[in-house]
Amino acid sequence: MKKFLPFIIICALLLPLGLSASPIDALKPVGSAKLSVVFWDIYQSTLYSDDGTFTSDDLTHESQSPLALNIQYLRDIEAEELVEATANEWNKLGLGKTTYQPWLKQLTAIWPDIQENDELLFVLNHTDGGVFYFNQREIGRIDDRNFGVNFLRIWLDKKASYPKLRNKLVGQSK
Repeated sequence: MKKFLPFIIICALLLPLGLSASPIDALKPVGSAKLSVVFWDIYQSTLYSDDGTFTSDDLTHESQSPLALNIQYLRDIEAEELVEATANEWNKLGLGKTTYQPWLKQLTAIWPDIQENDELLFVLNHTDGGVFYFNQREIGRIDDRNFGVNFLRIWLDKKASYPKLRNKLVGQSK
């Protein structure tokens, strides 16, 4: 028995790691797209839903359909750049500064600097806002019902800055 004790201890310590479920395990991919600007690849993104489909109704407060957006970064990006780009996108979508300014402060506190191949996952909770995961670890949440939908609008709204990327994410073009 003493001979196997180290093996048993190692297995006991590693077992929880293998059993930890990803927040998107029960979801199905809707679509994937790569964002490239000029010569630079920025990120690879994938949208997930419970049934592998997306409609614009999924971005309403009445919807209860789970949505998640996973972004794998293909270059280093400072957190400050991500927050600034988020503000710019909300401006383009016509969201008022008074609405999103509090969210930017929270995002500044949540988001880390990104290194190439890091993953940032956002899981929408229609009733409470949403949860962020960084490389599969929860890093923060924003408990505002309006935040989650407006955050995903950056990629999924029909007026999104990158319509080809949007169409691929929502499964409208391959």
